[in-house]
Amino acid sequence: MPPPATGISPSGLLHGKVCIVSGVGPGLGRQAARALATHGAHLVLAARRQSSLSEVASEVREMGARAITVPTDITDPEQCAQLIIRATEEFGGVDVLVNNAFRFDAFQSFETVDLAFWRKIMDVNLFGSLQMTRAALPAMKERGGGSVVMVASMVARRPQPLQGGYAISKGALLTATRVLAFELGPSGVRVNAVVPGWMSGPSVDVYVQMTSDARGVSPHTIIDELNARVPLGRIPSDEEVAGSIVYLASDLSSAMTGQAIDVNGGEIFT
Repeated sequence: MPPPATGISPSGLLHGKVCIVSGVGPGLGRQAARALATHGAHLVLAARRQSSLSEVASEVREMGARAITVPTDITDPEQCAQLIIRATEEFGGVDVLVNNAFRFDAFQSFETVDLAFWRKIMDVNLFGSLQMTRAALPAMKERGGGSVVMVASMVARRPQPLQGGYAISKGALLTATRVLAFELGPSGVRVNAVVPGWMSGPSVDVYVQMTSDARGVSPHTIIDELNARVPLGRIPSDEEVAGSIVYLASDLSSAMTGQAIDVNGGEIFT
């Protein structure tokens, strides 16, 4: 089954909203920034590498969006605070925070992995997202509320071999989503999560190539195997997952908090 036509119809859904996206790079971070820009958002782009930031910033500016880049390591509370200061200086506040930054797994079993590496995964995927959220709260409260979007992962629901540290960190992030939604709801700050499954884009492209090389089969064989697990007959693209981020960032989801939206083509029903 062919994928739907790419591209998101322009709208004013997020007109004038100030949106922070962490972990901006070639995959979902880039597509989230582009989707938010399409719907009228002002963007504050964060990542550790300026090269990634500059490339995506150039793209969204060509689309007509206002954007600034702030190199940020989300494990550093001071850098998180400086990111919010830059956002408020440039745009006057913060409305949306997309916690997309993450660290990959060590791809080792529990019995063999150095647990210090799993702690590093938790430092980024869980505590980094919590630090970014805490830093953004005063600016959001000044605006009367806001939307925090956590990017989780299907592996928290269906663990995969050699991805234990990543799965545990994303499972904790889903619990944090509910905890923060409960605590922050009275202040008007909503906290939700998107839960991607297999997602066509740079990360899966690398996985497909590595797996095909290891098994001595064509990349198309691996892609066909992934697609066969999905009721829609294909794995979603990172652009489609970004559409769900736009929804949670916007007022269309104004009555939603503490929720996790699975975007996996139906591979897992929850």
